[in-house]
Amino acid sequence: MMFLMLFAYGSAQVLVAQDLYYDLKVEKTVATTDSKDLQRINSCWSNTGTALIEAEMIRSGKGTYDLAEMDFIHNAYLLKAQAYLDSKGKVQVTEKGLPIDVFKLVDEYGMAPESAYMKSDMNTMDKQSGEMDAIIRGTLRRALDQGETSLTDRYQNYVDAALSKHIGDTKMQFKYEGKDYTPESFAEQSAINSSDYIMLTADNREEHHMPFVLGLKQNWDNDHFYNVHSNELYRAIKDAIEMDYVVGWYGFLDGEMIYEDEAVGLVPLDRMPGEGEGDKEATMSDQPVPEITITDKKRQENFEVLVGGTYNYMTLFGISIDSQGNKYLVGKDACSEGNKELNMSKAFTELNTIYVLLNKNGLSKELRNKLGL
Repeated sequence: MMFLMLFAYGSAQVLVAQDLYYDLKVEKTVATTDSKDLQRINSCWSNTGTALIEAEMIRSGKGTYDLAEMDFIHNAYLLKAQAYLDSKGKVQVTEKGLPIDVFKLVDEYGMAPESAYMKSDMNTMDKQSGEMDAIIRGTLRRALDQGETSLTDRYQNYVDAALSKHIGDTKMQFKYEGKDYTPESFAEQSAINSSDYIMLTADNREEHHMPFVLGLKQNWDNDHFYNVHSNELYRAIKDAIEMDYVVGWYGFLDGEMIYEDEAVGLVPLDRMPGEGEGDKEATMSDQPVPEITITDKKRQENFEVLVGGTYNYMTLFGISIDSQGNKYLVGKDACSEGNKELNMSKAFTELNTIYVLLNKNGLSKELRNKLGL
């Protein structure tokens, strides 16, 4: 009886193994902090940029930190308020932005640990809560009408009060692990150099290996993106991870291209793994399915559709390999707890990536030379 039970168990194990099309193994991982839930609507850019800084501090030997994402969101409003006046009202003052904004905010206002952020009692995720934005926009319009080129104390107080009430604020001075800090001194000890971080994309409408302004709704400050070929984009991410750098990713997670059973993002040539196996004409296989080769033309067609929408942020931190030796980029959702992972194939990455944010020191020497970095 025991033998039969053991045999049955072993047979079940074999059946489970046969059901694995990819049987992914981890080849490389870079240390990161845990993903955290979004704290304000439309602010996943802050989670993504913050996760990148936290990973960079681990990489540089500074230790593990839990930074305040809401501190960056709060300060983004202040940065945009001045940009609104500078642009004579052309810049929209909202919670939207790019992950690279986090590095600008570190330079301008510093940063803080989560423990130093004084949270609001209000629901910062309430989609119907427009009171704060209305107060700030009204204040800025009034300041602009009065010919102000910067926020005077009077107008600054209105903005600060609205921000503190609705989304909270950072302590001007705080203790962290027994030491006294201000946001500025806390940022200084992190040794983060904002000029090291760049954004890469692949857009055939623009000259390759040159920076250009990518027309995204979130690109309020007209930030430049370095333009590379689609295959260079994939290699740049892979090279960075292999050199122990984490990458911030923004793109489209098409559910029809994700094989949930093994958390694989792919672009199948015919059908997804397991589809059609009840059909007598379907070819049975427990191997990774063949994928479409992503040409520059195919990526461009998809890219021009994607840049007009709002999609997903991930933190890319690893490389996995399937049973046939194919490699995948491992990422996790940047804006929800649980560290939900996805293994993205080369084809999936080339097709669905809009842009990435990374440390330029993680690029190959060849690509850095092409980009003039």
